[in-house]
Amino acid sequence: MSADITQGRARSHAGSSGTGVGARSVWPRLATAAVFASTCSAGACSPAQNGAVDGQHPPSAVVDADSYIAMQRLPCFGTCPVYSVRIVADGTVTFDGERFVEVTGVSTAAVEPSAAADLMHGLVAGGFNELAERYTHDAKVCGSYHTDAPRVILTLRMSGREKTVEHDYGCSDAPESLRRMHAQVDSVAGVARWIGSRGY
Repeated sequence: MSADITQGRARSHAGSSGTGVGARSVWPRLATAAVFASTCSAGACSPAQNGAVDGQHPPSAVVDADSYIAMQRLPCFGTCPVYSVRIVADGTVTFDGERFVEVTGVSTAAVEPSAAADLMHGLVAGGFNELAERYTHDAKVCGSYHTDAPRVILTLRMSGREKTVEHDYGCSDAPESLRRMHAQVDSVAGVARWIGSRGY
């Protein structure tokens, strides 16, 4: 089942329209499970630790109509793709390409609402709400730091709670799970259709 894809002011840098996508599919759910399996290994995401009762999600992990994930990938000293992407509870995906992407401007697509919900639950299960708000050069949790790396700002809103984590890839002590979360948002949103072969 394919989804309508709208490209408002988008234009291609490589002659690609970026529209040849079957966006509604079950694969994002499978990808979500695979990526977060490593995060939740060895009981790290057991129901007791995450507040679940009888397999139900805790109140802080309930997906409602106002829930969303938003991610910004900011510039590096080089050709890192610069864009933002947003996935809302109904499965609507909004991409805004800025630099070093195949398609600039605003484009929209859709995934199954269940895939969006699985992604949000996966972030919570992976410990997103327990992360520091900033892994940047001036934060104590950064560790050793090197310049010119990209930064990513990831926001999750669920059950009226909003959490944002800023991650500078130059911080050596930032949890590796954050990079996996960023990759999973890209995967479920299907940003490859807009950024092409460029990536992180």
